Amino acid sequence: MTGGIEPVLFARARQLVAESTGFREDAISGESIERALRAELSRGRTPGDLIAELQRPDSEFSQSVVRATLVGETYFFRHPEHFRFLAREAAPAVLRGHPRRIRGWSAGCATGEEAYSLAACMLACASPGVVVEVLGTDLHEGSLDTARRAIYGSWSRRDSGPHLFPLYRPFGERQVIVIESVRSVTTFMAANLMAPLSGIVAPFDFILCRNVLTYFTPSARDAAIANIVRSLAPGGYLFLGTVEVDRPPVGVVRVGPPELQAFHRPLHPEAPTLPMPRAPSRTGLSAIPAVALTPVPLPPRRSPTELHLEALRRIEEGDEYRATAQLEDLVRQCPEYLPGLLELALLRERGGSRAAAYPLMRAVHARAARLPPDQIVEGPEALPARFYKASAEAYLNQQGAAE
Repeated sequence: MTGGIEPVLFARARQLVAESTGFREDAISGESIERALRAELSRGRTPGDLIAELQRPDSEFSQSVVRATLVGETYFFRHPEHFRFLAREAAPAVLRGHPRRIRGWSAGCATGEEAYSLAACMLACASPGVVVEVLGTDLHEGSLDTARRAIYGSWSRRDSGPHLFPLYRPFGERQVIVIESVRSVTTFMAANLMAPLSGIVAPFDFILCRNVLTYFTPSARDAAIANIVRSLAPGGYLFLGTVEVDRPPVGVVRVGPPELQAFHRPLHPEAPTLPMPRAPSRTGLSAIPAVALTPVPLPPRRSPTELHLEALRRIEEGDEYRATAQLEDLVRQCPEYLPGLLELALLRERGGSRAAAYPLMRAVHARAARLPPDQIVEGPEALPARFYKASAEAYLNQQGAAE
């Protein structure tokens, strides 16, 4: 991969990208890094010069290396189910509070199609007199420049993203330009999801962060989600990609169908009511007389859900090694237990072992496809079979596109 480039230089560049973006190592394009390094070396700069500059993450060259690895795949009204839910459920709920303005954030907006789609949706829903504001953020300045121009070709307009709300008009023979009413309420700025967004621009009533976090390491993903939720206004709604989280983030609750991956921050959050799983109680054993000959009964065999909850607790404690072992045991004992298969697949994916995650996702898809779509599958969270089928399809399609 690094032919002709000193390994130390390439390694430092890759480390810089990982630290700046939170991306997993296998999600960082080595070819993109190579091209950026070769471009500078061809100008007569030495490897030593470049390594020294890479020690300063805010240097122009360091930023150019990071930007070279960022690839945004987006188009208008991608995942239309999110915009339909926002228009039918989320926006009316927020507007019932009679706000003077509503605000949206497209986090990781790439070239801006998602931010403009969000703005068009919010404008269509806003009550008379309500001010609409939308912010799009991304790390890549080149992508933001494209977003600000607001001129797009056919790649941004696809059948899978139907034209749900007024958004653009023809511009020339083959292009379109975002209409003025949508452009006027949408702004763009550079921001990193690994850092909290300034309180000057937050909070937001609606946040879209989709198909971004799947590239992050587990710790980076958790940090980014915490930053995003922190910017969500009480009563606001968050929309994530299909396979980016497997349970509601802390501080929000799931709304709508599970496969929608839509979450709500309650206006008046209540204390958690779900108890943590505990070991079988031994209360009363000390009361058994010392001379008793009756054997103490063995605790009943634990259900797949109880075993799954124990593995989840290990994950929350940061002990993914033992969590993986527990989930592997669970899948061997209960091969039809869909939540365990999906959990293990996601854990493998987050750990960078895509080769191990892929067959597990195929098993999830095959087993879920055999069930009625609305059949509830018991697990830590009761979800219909269609959730598991949709999650597996999204992952498998994504990997197929990458190949």
